[in-house]
Amino acid sequence: MRAIVLHGSPRRGGNSDTLADYFIRGLKSAAEVEVLDFILNDMKIRPCQGCESCATSENHKCAIDDDMHQIYDVFAGADVVIWATPMYWGYMTAQMKTALDRMEALAMDTQKYWVDKEFVAILTYRHHYQSTVGFFERVQDYFRFKFSSILYCSKNVDGPEDYHVSTCSEKLDEANRLGREIGLRIISQDLEILP
Repeated sequence: MRAIVLHGSPRRGGNSDTLADYFIRGLKSAAEVEVLDFILNDMKIRPCQGCESCATSENHKCAIDDDMHQIYDVFAGADVVIWATPMYWGYMTAQMKTALDRMEALAMDTQKYWVDKEFVAILTYRHHYQSTVGFFERVQDYFRFKFSSILYCSKNVDGPEDYHVSTCSEKLDEANRLGREIGLRIISQDLEILP
């Protein structure tokens, strides 16, 4: 089994990274997993230029030669894709949105890149997360992936401070449990395919 973690936060070790770690622990408790972490803030990924060369070029290759190709190279073989990001102004970070926009090159071959993958959005927020969940729900029918989300509000409703998710054992358990459930689901599907 292969899992790709796309880390959208510019800060390491924050809420979305911590929840992603607990999710991966759960996944690993169910099966042997190759985990590939992509720290988007540390990668050189240019925004999509809307040139549409991926629609017309051989193998739908993106014309931009940058670090996004590291993700392209492993995306088809991934069973699970984790989109871990805080919400800035009610939406995913610019780092995550840039990588997501560049997925346009993979949109041309839904069977190879999207169908039956497990997508997990790990979203941490102070006020709003609905726009990002809404995005995945809107495109889910077309791309035919399975979608789950883990949502964590860090804001203290009674004061100005935020709470790191490490103080919320219920949310860490939820992430771990979902990882295990998805891992077991993938294993059972693989066993059904075997002759």
